[in-house]
Amino acid sequence: MITIDSRLTLVTGLHIGGADDGMKIGGVDSPVMKRKVFANKKSGELGFPLFNDDGEITNGLLQREEPYIAGSSLKGKIRTLLEHYFRLVNPIGDGKPVGSNSKHGDAKYIDLIVALFGDSSDGRNANKDNKSKKVEITRAVFRDCFITKGVRTAYLNDKIEMFETKYENVIDRKTGTTIGGGLRQIERVHSAIEFDFNMSIRTFDDDNEALLKNTIILGLKLLELDALGGNGSRGYGRVRFDEVKINSELIKLDQTIQDLDREIKNEINKG
Repeated sequence: MITIDSRLTLVTGLHIGGADDGMKIGGVDSPVMKRKVFANKKSGELGFPLFNDDGEITNGLLQREEPYIAGSSLKGKIRTLLEHYFRLVNPIGDGKPVGSNSKHGDAKYIDLIVALFGDSSDGRNANKDNKSKKVEITRAVFRDCFITKGVRTAYLNDKIEMFETKYENVIDRKTGTTIGGGLRQIERVHSAIEFDFNMSIRTFDDDNEALLKNTIILGLKLLELDALGGNGSRGYGRVRFDEVKINSELIKLDQTIQDLDREIKNEINKG
């Protein structure tokens, strides 16, 4: 088992859409993903509230809505970036996810992506009666990212703002007029907010651990160059991974994308 831990810092505002209870007058059109928590104002520790007969919280916890980043959002984005980097997706073709039955790209890279992220092809169950078909166990396990305790205590003590509302507009470039109903209010998580990032990579006897680890690290570096969440082309969702630890050991990520690419190719060619 390989563990990767880091602090995920927002360089620009982040929008990952959440469920909306319905349009409210004066409310935002597109809220971010949030969860409700009870937390200690001094320590930032989460807890379960204790109530008295009047329904008041007696153990000093405060209730807040705070943002989080779903592990599925990270997994999907990093997988997509790696698929495009390894040229496994035809950018002007069907655009279907890469799976074990993909016709795009080098089979060795397809096997690598399927091993890490699972088989997402539409035909993954087409040969379910074929007992000779190899079933891959997904290696990469991404977990939801929650704000750090330091950020939470500052938020609970009203030292920082967690959310901002940004107005967006879509203009018809031929007519110069607004389309799509005019201005929209998009909620974002403020820049500089920090999240705890952690994931693990399952490894088995025949796995090439260096190959799996370097591929995930490459995915993190590609994400720093791209964007997480919505409206990335408008400046949203730029992130940075700080204080990266692999198996609890703090490492310096001084490898370039070219270095990682070369190491990945070398490991793949060994097989």
